[in-house]
Amino acid sequence: METAYQKVKVHNELEWCQVTDMDTKEKIEKLLLRSRVSYYVKWEKPRLFSGDKFGTCTFCVNQLQKEAADDAIQQLVSEDKGKIKFINRKLDKSFY
Repeated sequence: METAYQKVKVHNELEWCQVTDMDTKEKIEKLLLRSRVSYYVKWEKPRLFSGDKFGTCTFCVNQLQKEAADDAIQQLVSEDKGKIKFINRKLDKSFY
């Protein structure tokens, strides 16, 4: 027996911000966890001759929790202003 929710496909994730520093990434994760904001992280590996060892880390959050995530990160933005790039765009990919 199927439930009514099995046929519903909802894509309401936003690419919220990008980070290229491991310390900043860990700070953001702690702030989001403390504020109980659900998120996931997408990694882009560094290019072969870029000289970057870390790559790029993109945080994706639910659209409904974007305001809570913005409130949680305000303190960190003032400290590490140049290390965080805000994107705020809807994901294009379908995971189904």
